[in-house]
Amino acid sequence: MGGHPEDSLVVLIRWLQAGRRTEETVPVAMARHRRNELEAQGAVVYWSERLVNAF
Repeated sequence: MGGHPEDSLVVLIRWLQAGRRTEETVPVAMARHRRNELEAQGAVVYWSERLVNAF
């Protein structure tokens, strides 16, 4: 809660892995790392979008 706009930004990531669709929200700073991690595990990331966290 530092008052910076980026504090409230998260990224919604949706992916397909082993026939299952899954989604997760992560802080913007972690999003690229998480996407790379998922792809390394064989997931197909088909959607990522920045969202403003409501709280």
